[in-house]
Amino acid sequence: MQYRSGAGKVFELELAGRMLDVQVTPRDGSESSDHWQITARDSRGAGAIEISGTGATRGEALEKVSRAWVAQTLEHKLTAFDWVAVTSTLQTIRAI
Repeated sequence: MQYRSGAGKVFELELAGRMLDVQVTPRDGSESSDHWQITARDSRGAGAIEISGTGATRGEALEKVSRAWVAQTLEHKLTAFDWVAVTSTLQTIRAI
């Protein structure tokens, strides 16, 4: 499922029975070269951990999110995702 949220879009993905919400937001008006922000979360409940990344492209921002997610998986007890599959899915639906 996908829907608008403010200036961006949220893509609700289900991968191997696990949920991942990915929000893609343009950063228009920003003075930096990072024009896109992507935020990922695997829970919709209170206290959910969000991992964000910015980049000149949506793909670059997602790459930063995936690296940060993997690095913080143990510390925050995050669901381990196959980020190659996440990227492929988002490319297929033209989210990135």
